[in-house]
Amino acid sequence: MQAQVLDKELEREVEAIGVFVKSVLKKNNLSLEKFIDILKEKENGTKINVPCCIFRKRNLGILESLAIYLKDEFNLNYHEIALLLNRDDRIIWASYNNARKKFKGSFVFKNNLKNIPISVFANRDVGLLEALTIYLKENESMRNHEIAEILNRDERTIWTSYKRANEKLMKIR
Repeated sequence: MQAQVLDKELEREVEAIGVFVKSVLKKNNLSLEKFIDILKEKENGTKINVPCCIFRKRNLGILESLAIYLKDEFNLNYHEIALLLNRDDRIIWASYNNARKKFKGSFVFKNNLKNIPISVFANRDVGLLEALTIYLKENESMRNHEIAEILNRDERTIWTSYKRANEKLMKIR
């Protein structure tokens, strides 16, 4: 008898949470996946957002830009960066050192239009530019031309990146 009471109570609580979640999604124009990502970031304590303007330096790769930004702006060590990006510590070390040979200065954060959650770059199924492109197209509803402008890349590069990422993800699913 008590198990049935608990089941009904749990069912009412789940229903109430469902109503609340639907309200939050509608109010903030969020997808369920984006909402779940926000909850995961909150739980893990990884609320680092990366400004898109750091990717404008054409002589730096995406990982190199991320390594400089995270190390210099957040004072993270190589291991912490590796954990955030789901990469090996040695790769982060090499990327940072290679980037510092190419780029001695610091990033300029003017006219930053978009911030990307750090969790976007942790997906090892696709490349970093592919992950960034997918996020901007699907979560921010940006067109290839807009993405190309803010990343200082060719529009065809963005198109190719998005196409390849979708092909990789289709093989996984």
